[in-house]
Amino acid sequence: MPANATSQTLDAKSRLLKEIATSIRDGSLELPSLPDIAIEVRVAISKADLDINKLARLIQQDPGLAAYLMKVSHSAVYNRGNPVTSLTMAVSRLGLNTTRDLTMSYALRALFLINDTGVKRMLRQYWQRSVHTAALAHTMAKRYGFNPDRAMLAGLLQDIGALPILAKLKSYPELLNAPADTERLLREYTGKINGLILHAWQFDTEMKIAALNRENWMRDSDNSADLTDLILIARYHTYLHSGSHKTLPKLWDLPAFKRLGLEDVDPAEGIAFLKEAEQEIEDLRCTLQGG
Repeated sequence: MPANATSQTLDAKSRLLKEIATSIRDGSLELPSLPDIAIEVRVAISKADLDINKLARLIQQDPGLAAYLMKVSHSAVYNRGNPVTSLTMAVSRLGLNTTRDLTMSYALRALFLINDTGVKRMLRQYWQRSVHTAALAHTMAKRYGFNPDRAMLAGLLQDIGALPILAKLKSYPELLNAPADTERLLREYTGKINGLILHAWQFDTEMKIAALNRENWMRDSDNSADLTDLILIARYHTYLHSGSHKTLPKLWDLPAFKRLGLEDVDPAEGIAFLKEAEQEIEDLRCTLQGG
């Protein structure tokens, strides 16, 4: 890169850094809004007198969401053999909490998959990474005693904080051609912004902690294994799968690895488990991604 271009990139990077840091500090950072359908489904499911037929009618107001839930209910992860012929049956098969979390996953996908030519490629990369982490987390959760659908949603929320940064990036065209600088910015700030967004969206503390610590590999705690530990290990394996992270610590050095009890698992057994679950992970990944 010519010296002048390098200077312009560094200047743009420092200006963007200052803008992001200032907007986080003074509360002016523009956060993405939770889509209406996700809010409406969450509110409906929280009511004690919920009528599942009314919930199905609410979901049908968004044909894309209705089709998505029908598709998921037929996927290998949730299919119990009998065909689902109505949205009410699909919701019944999935269960209310899973329906709520899958509605959120559908809404999240819409936020990432926008046709903005400047940042479209990066948005898709981040969504694909989140989806792979979510699919791994779902499968691992069943093995290690966590709620699979909650783990899946936590995985999908890992990179939501990248959205405001990428939105600002459009005003700094120099950085669009400097992916390494952009990636460093995203690594530094995405976790912090995750916390702001999930607070604004009224997520619980456990989900916020998992999002804040998205790459805090050496996070340690005196407590037993938690959702954050599970998501960290799932994200670690996502990077191993893609080869996109060059500075990962050794897996067995991660406190999360030890708290999950994986240090007592033969490495060959751990690899065999992921190999056996490969088709399930791929099926869920394709379903979430829309592929």
